[in-house]
Amino acid sequence: MQEKFIRVYQKLDIHDIRDHLLIYGDLSASCSKCKQLDIKFEVFRCPSCQTDFKYVAFRNVKQHLPKVQKLQESHPYITLVDYDDYARISGALKAEEFLK
Repeated sequence: MQEKFIRVYQKLDIHDIRDHLLIYGDLSASCSKCKQLDIKFEVFRCPSCQTDFKYVAFRNVKQHLPKVQKLQESHPYITLVDYDDYARISGALKAEEFLK
């Protein structure tokens, strides 16, 4: 069997994602809930707010494909989230809340 990564779309609660998301950039990661910076890739609990990370988003997933594979092998319960989708939806929610 030849398994490859492919995007699959499903409905998820954006607030749950926001509260449990590790956003990985070029060098380190940040907590979406408390905005703590410089979190190491191997850490799956925020050192600042102690939230457990259930989701990971890569700002540039193509640059980090080896890390995605390593993540899937070591932490199969972590859900990969498309960063562009997350940023677009959370931005729209912020705009809605601002206009209320």
